[in-house]
Amino acid sequence: MKNFLTIILLTFACYAYAGKPGKIFKDWPSSASPEVVGDLLSQRFVEVPHPNFNGNPAPPNEITYPETCAWFGALRYAQVRKDSRLLSLLENRFLPIFGPERYLQPKPDHVDHTVFGCIPLQLYLQTNNKIYYHMGMWYADEQWKMPRNTKHKAEYQALLDKNLSWQTRYWIDDMFMISCIQVQAYLVTKDRKYIDRAAAEMVTYLNKIQRPNGLFYHAEDAPFFWGRGNGWMAAGMTELLSSLPQDNPNYSRIMESYRKMMKTLQEYQKEDGLWGQLIDDKTSWSETSGSAMFTYALIKGVKKGWLDEDSFGPTARKAWIALVGQLDEKGDLAGVCEGTNKNNDRNFYLNRKTLPGNMHGQAPMLWCATALLEK
Repeated sequence: MKNFLTIILLTFACYAYAGKPGKIFKDWPSSASPEVVGDLLSQRFVEVPHPNFNGNPAPPNEITYPETCAWFGALRYAQVRKDSRLLSLLENRFLPIFGPERYLQPKPDHVDHTVFGCIPLQLYLQTNNKIYYHMGMWYADEQWKMPRNTKHKAEYQALLDKNLSWQTRYWIDDMFMISCIQVQAYLVTKDRKYIDRAAAEMVTYLNKIQRPNGLFYHAEDAPFFWGRGNGWMAAGMTELLSSLPQDNPNYSRIMESYRKMMKTLQEYQKEDGLWGQLIDDKTSWSETSGSAMFTYALIKGVKKGWLDEDSFGPTARKAWIALVGQLDEKGDLAGVCEGTNKNNDRNFYLNRKTLPGNMHGQAPMLWCATALLEK
């Protein structure tokens, strides 16, 4: 009975605003207010020590990409809220990296490590402190520069000759990691080369790995539409399109792929408002990190006018309310799939553990709160 009532409330909350331009992301239930949720999530981020990738008890040996993505989200949330106190707390979390926590700074030797540069670049955009500029741009530039002492020089040079990053590997999460830092470099420098090369990289990935229905297999030898993997692609296209000049020759191609993906996602949204661990299987368990990434992409698409508000607005609204219902009083999101490598076994995906409060889920929830508040 409780689940039935929840579905009824979700449906009413969504469709009460259909057909009212500009209203779909307003008049939230108090618990779903993006300010209330964003404040809770950002405070939770500040108070949690640097975590390991999957919440292991041992101290981390570097900042992992899930934390980077949550940190980046909290910084943008502070900006949209004009919250100088939160910005100070987030900066104070970073400053020890110049001293006693220097060992936690990742090297730009892998796509998952290089995305760390988006934190200092975002700090520079908000503080104008040049030390952040130089650190962040080092990461962005290294992504397109032959690494020293590599055993793969011929392989990497072949990629660079095509204006692709040497970190190209055609994994679906790459397209958030690469897009994020290169877009930030473009916003900082106004140099088109950064976003133009990110767009060219995106099209190469789309041509190679997007399926006819707009979704993505985890890998060619893992033919499953895994939720969070697809979430990285949805968020990556969204991140890129949000700043990509429309005169870029790849703009239309990326927008076409984005819209195709959003249409298919809309079809697979479950009654509870979320998406399954395997997207095309509505009987698979509801996974929140991928769902939050899809919600972010939908919110931005509706607000930017890329998607029809009457059609996609209720989908995004229903998803956001459902996600908020998965937060506990501390601000930890339930139902987050643990770190997952590719596997050619359907049950491997269905049997993954969930990790409440894992940064894979905290990050896109912060992105969503920010997107809802942006003008």
